[in-house]
Amino acid sequence: MRKFSKYWRDSASLLILARDGNRIAAKNQYNYKVLVFKRTEKTSFMPNSIVFPGGAFDKQDENPQWNGFFSKMGVSGDLLKNLTNVAGPRPFIFENDSGDVLDRNISLRLAALREAYEELGVLLGQGADQVGQSLSGYSTAVQDSNISSNQKAVHDNELPFMQLCQKLQIVPDVFNMYEWSVWLTPAMFRKRRFETAFYLVALDEKPDVHPEQHEVSEYLWDTPAGLLQAHREEKLWLAPPQCYELTRLSHLYDIDEIVRFARNRNHKGSPLFCPVQYKCTDAAVFLLPGDDHYPKDYDYITTHDFELHQDMTAEQLRKMAKNLHRTEHVGLHAQTYYQNIEPFNGHLSLNGDNKHLSKL
Repeated sequence: MRKFSKYWRDSASLLILARDGNRIAAKNQYNYKVLVFKRTEKTSFMPNSIVFPGGAFDKQDENPQWNGFFSKMGVSGDLLKNLTNVAGPRPFIFENDSGDVLDRNISLRLAALREAYEELGVLLGQGADQVGQSLSGYSTAVQDSNISSNQKAVHDNELPFMQLCQKLQIVPDVFNMYEWSVWLTPAMFRKRRFETAFYLVALDEKPDVHPEQHEVSEYLWDTPAGLLQAHREEKLWLAPPQCYELTRLSHLYDIDEIVRFARNRNHKGSPLFCPVQYKCTDAAVFLLPGDDHYPKDYDYITTHDFELHQDMTAEQLRKMAKNLHRTEHVGLHAQTYYQNIEPFNGHLSLNGDNKHLSKL
């Protein structure tokens, strides 16, 4: 049994970016959009919220028979092994249950791809002769002529994702998707916690989208800044991880630059982001790793005294810290980010101070 299996579940999510026609990237002008969707009211986790496609990790995602599938499709062992060579931090989600299942660096990618297909009918894959041939770093959407029946069968667990790939003779594109971040639901939400690995893929054009009626209320393509503005105007609600990731993406306007950055950072690892919340007189403050007030040697289970700083303003608490990595929330739709520490493992800064990108 996994160390923290009784405290939370594992999941995977996918940031899907697509080039926006022939638009030229410039300051405050994006040449790409991000695919998100609104959960239905009946969804058990975060109903009515705007999310990236993704969902719970499933046993089929780590089935060791995937190794045989990849081999039959002509995928070299070196290509797969390259996905597992990560030099940086590895949160709990990347730990395998046993040695006879698929490596988590591969199976979590498969989970994200499967969920994107189940929820939105977006199938990212390649023919056997194309695997490892992409120099651009972009992924490709596969057209499924039987999308209605196949998507329903995969969603309803009647057709394993591996069998779908065999049926269509494609290799799921785990090779052009890039590790982005790992988030864990705060300990205060004891009954519904997920540790989620986020990945990023980029497409040269928008794929056809086929929303699953029970999970998806609606879907939309928009720029990072557009989604954040709609959130602030209370036209939609973004959960904290989505808000955070869109905020640091919002400073990059060129999809080609994002792909170069993501490919370069792909093997540098990801720290675990588990927010710790405190109540102030005028805001709810969510602390993240690297902040001076973030608990030392945090065990991710302990619930901290939410009212420890209840007599202080958020500004007063902030001035007590030298190193900042936090969000101050005033209501569900208004938050301010503070980060003066260097982003972990070469990642993007929340405030757009990304001088390291010039070296790519």
